[in-house]
Amino acid sequence: MKPLSATARIVDLGAIDDPIAQQALAYCRKQTESVVLVGGSVRDLLLGRETHDLDLVLPNRALALAKRVADALGGAFVAMDAERDVGRVVLPSPARSPTIIDVAAWRAGSLDEDLLLRDFTINALAVPLAEGSPVIDVAGGLTDLDQRLLRMTSAHSFEDDPLRMLRAVRLLAELAPWGFRLDADTAEQVRLQASALASCSAERIRDELVRILACERPDTWLRLLEDLALLPIVLPELDALRGVSQSYPHRWDVFEHTIRTVAHVAWIQAWLNEAVTPTAAGDTSVCEVLSPYRNRLAAHFAQGEGDWLRSRSHLLRWAALCHDWGKPETRSVMHQDGDVAPYIQFIGHEQRGAELTQLALRQLRFNEVAVRRTSAIVAHHMRPLLLANEDQPLSARAVFRYYRDLDDAGVDVALLSLSDLSATGGIEPGSDVWQRVMSVTTRLLHDYFDRLTEAVAPPALVDGNDLMTALRLPPGRLVGQLLLAIAEAQAADEVHSAQEALDYAALLAAQSTEQHNQAARQVVS
Repeated sequence: MKPLSATARIVDLGAIDDPIAQQALAYCRKQTESVVLVGGSVRDLLLGRETHDLDLVLPNRALALAKRVADALGGAFVAMDAERDVGRVVLPSPARSPTIIDVAAWRAGSLDEDLLLRDFTINALAVPLAEGSPVIDVAGGLTDLDQRLLRMTSAHSFEDDPLRMLRAVRLLAELAPWGFRLDADTAEQVRLQASALASCSAERIRDELVRILACERPDTWLRLLEDLALLPIVLPELDALRGVSQSYPHRWDVFEHTIRTVAHVAWIQAWLNEAVTPTAAGDTSVCEVLSPYRNRLAAHFAQGEGDWLRSRSHLLRWAALCHDWGKPETRSVMHQDGDVAPYIQFIGHEQRGAELTQLALRQLRFNEVAVRRTSAIVAHHMRPLLLANEDQPLSARAVFRYYRDLDDAGVDVALLSLSDLSATGGIEPGSDVWQRVMSVTTRLLHDYFDRLTEAVAPPALVDGNDLMTALRLPPGRLVGQLLLAIAEAQAADEVHSAQEALDYAALLAAQSTEQHNQAARQVVS
């Protein structure tokens, strides 16, 4: 268990900026000398990267130690894998997210052998908890860490767990600020063994994909998945977009357009959080539209933070990823006399894309709330552009119906439409189409953030009981339809009081009855 002399170094465990984690380490240090800190925890300490979650190993009785830590520090104990002697401790913190400590028994006869079973050399590092202990490095991980190289620990690393191939991309994405690159031999092994990834559970694949897409520059990592031959395995719907050509104003095929849309959504989110500034003319134009609502948009997308599967920010990236999945199946080519080139259409691609999104996210075991929200954004992602193409100015009724169908996801759709437009490549900032979309987006955001109770969700003037009593209606769908119609009329500034609401409902109910009677007469005749 001696470190490699050429690269040996000491890790300051006191650098862990988490008092709860420090308490746990101090407790474990008193319990046994054989427990060591391993894996990503050591790697992050050496990089100066913030870490709250710890991985500990010891020869045996890991479950017993985990339970004692949980009991001593008032945390929760979970037996992750009783057969393999792996436990988890969840320690709550009043100031930050819970501290997670995984405690596992050696998977081999010694610590050295256990470390050599790990995925990558930079994760095959260990440090005893005693103060001043040197790093234990049996695979050259310290050298690779210095060279910013991600390299598999052994020739059978991916055979032991194929998910490690996908984890390689995730680690590169998360460690991008430190400039890591993938070892050439490791990359080649991923390409050769990519098909084995299909044997991994959907949940494990999902967790890696979610973290990849949540990183900065998600387009870079999606391209890497393609380069490593992993894309057809984990996201076949995205892979199917390659080579699907489009007509003007698109400059790129559907795959490239999709990747650029995801990148632009990530850019907008970074701008909302004041992490980037616009340089291109299109980005400047987009920021001018969004600036009045910047803080409120940031708060909107911050909802669900800390939960990978419920974060609005992350789900919008997934919607951008999925928004054109329906195009391959709906592609048609129109040939017209006099045209220099045929015109390509994708009629109904939004709805088909939403269906594919639902199927894929359910297969990946996303929760149903995430599935519904993401697929709704995909199904309606063309709405702002269609509203911009109307001959007349955007009406109050159109805005109301937009949010009636989408609720607060209408905000997400508005931002996705900006990225979708920016990623066409053929619509110049300042052009007529561009200006119309900017105008519609401004109106949609203004009415949601500044005129919510007037334009989007007017306070109810009457309820269902009022309608059933005044109009002698039975309970049923018509009552709900009338309430929605009243709210729309309120948004259009056509109904202002309870009496006007009842009069308006009576008129609509009479029209509905007459239409029903006419239909019945036609059937009889």
